[in-house]
Amino acid sequence: MSEYRKNITAEAMEDEFVDRKPQYRKAFDAKNYLNVKLADGENKKELRIRLLPVDKDANSPFKTIHMHQMKVAPELSASGWKSYVCLNKTDDIDHDTYGTKCPFCEMNHDAYEKMKEWDEKYKEAKKADDDEEMSKCAVERDRWKAISLANKEQEVCIVRCIERGHEEDGPKFWKFNVRSDGKDPKSMIKELWRNRKQESIEEALEEYEVDKVDELPDDFEPVNILDLETGRDLKVIIERVFDKENKPTKKTSVSIVDYGKNRPVSRDEDEVEAWVNDEKVWSDVFVVKPYEYLSIILDGEVPFYDKENKTWRSKGRARDEETKKQIRDEKNAEDKIRSAKEKALEYEDDDDNEVEDLPD
Repeated sequence: MSEYRKNITAEAMEDEFVDRKPQYRKAFDAKNYLNVKLADGENKKELRIRLLPVDKDANSPFKTIHMHQMKVAPELSASGWKSYVCLNKTDDIDHDTYGTKCPFCEMNHDAYEKMKEWDEKYKEAKKADDDEEMSKCAVERDRWKAISLANKEQEVCIVRCIERGHEEDGPKFWKFNVRSDGKDPKSMIKELWRNRKQESIEEALEEYEVDKVDELPDDFEPVNILDLETGRDLKVIIERVFDKENKPTKKTSVSIVDYGKNRPVSRDEDEVEAWVNDEKVWSDVFVVKPYEYLSIILDGEVPFYDKENKTWRSKGRARDEETKKQIRDEKNAEDKIRSAKEKALEYEDDDDNEVEDLPD
């Protein structure tokens, strides 16, 4: 086996099946991202990738973080939606810099508490048989519930890979939500890995005519389709979802299969070393923003960095402040002109300033 600094090991993959609680952007470069989006009018596309350890110090291909998906101004995202790293529940960030407070989590909690308050009031109104109050409480309860859910974090998985046909781009990152129904890329890859491993064990048991794994030869190793030297590529198939009337929607489905024969990620050992040991990590690609920035997003505003005051501010509020300043300046100017005119009138009306008639 090749002596790469890191590899995707069977032990790390087995560890992925153990239940556990999950643990400033550089210049944007499209080459850092695996593009799984369908273009307008495109209904299907296929990508071939080879997974790498998620960073140079890891043995697993997966990194779990938490993000909040928020509706934002078109200026920030053409789709109107953008995801932000949760400062509270994401472990692998610089908490000394960013802290652990998250405005979205705070809103989620506060709205949940409000929902419970209105639910109690609803129950009291129900006991009192007060239909009008019940209706009012139900509306408020559901409103706060919706706000709480809108600010709840999502579990997100990140993988690092090489895209076939674009090896010159180097490692790319792919981010996707983890779903409870198992219909997400992480679950698909894990299931595919486990199935191929089990198939290899069953074939070995049949070949050596034994009944138990511990009766197989000591040098037997189950297939690891994610191994950098003896693994396989993965084919990622992205398809557009159509509605009941067979009209295309904005939703897509993803399926993953292993592809081709077992082979190294590259025949060039130096190239593999460069890919595996690339210094770029997920947080260089998927931005981590500070509390102040996220608070502005939560208010539905567009943030910008005020270099003079070294702080994040809202563009809308800044424009409002500038407009108010202009109005104040104009008003002050008008007041000064009015004051000068009034003084001039006072001067004209003052008897002491009148010129006496000269004697004949």
